Amino acid sequence: MSDNRFIHVLNEARQKNIAVGAVNIFNYLTADAAAEAARQLNVNLIIQTSAGTVEHFGAKRLYDMVDSLRKDLPIEVALHLDHCRNKELGMLCVDTGWDAIMMDFSHLPFEENIKNTRELAEYAHERNVAIEGEIGIISGVEEDIVSDTAVGADYEETMEFIQRSRIDAIAPAIGTAHGIYHGVPKINFELVERLGKETTPVVIHGGSGLSADTFIRLIAAGGRKVNISTLVKNAYLDKIRELVLSDKKYAPIPFDTEVKQAVVQEVQKHLKVFSGLSKEF
Repeated sequence: MSDNRFIHVLNEARQKNIAVGAVNIFNYLTADAAAEAARQLNVNLIIQTSAGTVEHFGAKRLYDMVDSLRKDLPIEVALHLDHCRNKELGMLCVDTGWDAIMMDFSHLPFEENIKNTRELAEYAHERNVAIEGEIGIISGVEEDIVSDTAVGADYEETMEFIQRSRIDAIAPAIGTAHGIYHGVPKINFELVERLGKETTPVVIHGGSGLSADTFIRLIAAGGRKVNISTLVKNAYLDKIRELVLSDKKYAPIPFDTEVKQAVVQEVQKHLKVFSGLSKEF
């Protein structure tokens, strides 16, 4: 799938030994902010949404929204579905023209994870859509997906999963977590490094809250896609709260402009680290 945007941006990241930021958006403002942050830095971007966001807006409406944003940009922007456990929803996004989908069957036994992921991979590949899979269990909260206990992936099982499921990108449980970190995570850098030497790009989930040094180390080891979600939501909601509680009266457009800029700044400081433009936030 050489003409697939998702595959293209990951391959380019591998060649440059950097990572692509995969930014979870939940409305037009956050999608526009993510695209603007990447445009200003001239770096490629993956805009991704949760399954819940697709169910709320509709696959076609979201596709059209992102497609309208990326048409005139001098960078590549891929559209990706994150953490989907609903086969019909995943197939709908494939049929609608999304660049990639992540089917997350990591909560199922190993053989069932492979079987279900491969089924969707075959469906997606026939339509020139890439697929990401997950092995192990990443702790934390991602919308309605809640995992109290992490189950780390190991190299042999991960490689078997990649080969048999025929995925295009792998999200192994390496000790990162969705949501807010409580304490310092214990990350399996060795696994990322071993997997990074293979041909399938490694995806880092649970990026919000990690230090710049941790990101740099993960990317040097072979992380090629880094997901950020919670920090986008926090930047958006915190700025709204600040403006609403301030004494200044805002018209809607100036209000949205300030909120957008807050999201741009938060996303951009992470994209700088992912793309090697900065070593600190």
